[in-house]
Amino acid sequence: MMENRQRHGPSLPLRRALLCALGSLPLGCGMLPGAHTSANSYALTSSERAGQLARLVPADVAAPAVEAARLTLDREARPIPLVRTAGLLPGEGLRTVSIWAQNDWREIRMQALAYRLTGEAAHAERAIANLNAWMASYSPSFNPIDETQLPSLLFGFDLLQELLPAAMVERVREFSARLAIGYLADKVLVGDHNTESNNWHSHRIKIAAAGAFASGDSALVAKTRSAFMRHVLRNIRPDGGTLDFEERDALHYVVYTLEPMLMAASMAAAHGEDWYGAPETQGRIALALEWLKPYALGERTHEEFVRSTVAFDRKRAQAGVKDFSGPFDRYKAVNVYWIAARLDSRFEPVCDALAPPRLWRERHDEWKQTRLGTTPGHPWSWVRALFSQTYHARGAAA
Repeated sequence: MMENRQRHGPSLPLRRALLCALGSLPLGCGMLPGAHTSANSYALTSSERAGQLARLVPADVAAPAVEAARLTLDREARPIPLVRTAGLLPGEGLRTVSIWAQNDWREIRMQALAYRLTGEAAHAERAIANLNAWMASYSPSFNPIDETQLPSLLFGFDLLQELLPAAMVERVREFSARLAIGYLADKVLVGDHNTESNNWHSHRIKIAAAGAFASGDSALVAKTRSAFMRHVLRNIRPDGGTLDFEERDALHYVVYTLEPMLMAASMAAAHGEDWYGAPETQGRIALALEWLKPYALGERTHEEFVRSTVAFDRKRAQAGVKDFSGPFDRYKAVNVYWIAARLDSRFEPVCDALAPPRLWRERHDEWKQTRLGTTPGHPWSWVRALFSQTYHARGAAA
């Protein structure tokens, strides 16, 4: 899972104010066969909906998102040619500089959102400068763990498209198509055969979905949809258990495989497609959410990684890396159920149980106290602000 130098508290409250805006996304914006059009070329938020965010996002949700963006308004991008965190312990190799690079991608999204929420040009200027810096220098590695945050950059692009020159828009769309093509390759470009079914592939599909939708290429969207359906059946068992739990004996990785699946389904829902409730999935995403629910609610507990088959898990536990030993922290599931509740109302009570307002306010205050001198935060505000109005994909449970 992505590294966070703080405890879950400071980052999670801030990560939720953007999840709210996803619920504002339009349904029914169907793709034209073979088309590559500006109207359809967005990963998550159409230009029309982006223009409505200031009105749609509640003030108590917008405030922490804007506050987080203002704290890093003067932070310039640090593009690097290779981002590498997978398989590295804290302090090893490129891990530290790569985490800063991944934060650049999230920063583009956060500054772009702050611009839409406030109309303040400084936020748009920072997001565009950082976007330009990365587009000028970065080539994808197609490692889905290293690049799982690249959709954040594309979500930011969605919010900025109408401000960008045509050449820049086309460059990002070409980059998006390249992402989708690479991550949908018949033979995975990075990773062994086992990663074709576990959480790595969930992240590949999330990145491919963002790239395909942002490119506006309906053939890539259709290919991503097919890959999504196949993967759900390979990863999630008929009883709701996952391959990742079997391999890692950790709910940490159940969360880590479900969240990208749900993000891909949310991008599809924003374009009027129901991937979550599609017959091909046999309802297995909902089954997995039901399987995880008692742990998320604190009704059951689990000691993490005790019987993991992956040697690197033991290495991280021995090095004292947080979350790789000890009991599962149920608040790690908050984003999973926040997204799920927007696709399936049955999970709204779980979402509510994980987010009592006082708790999140306390954690936001804690985050502010520890903010300076750390890597940029990833406010929960992005999650909530982009899901600001509840929507349900067609065919999802009522």
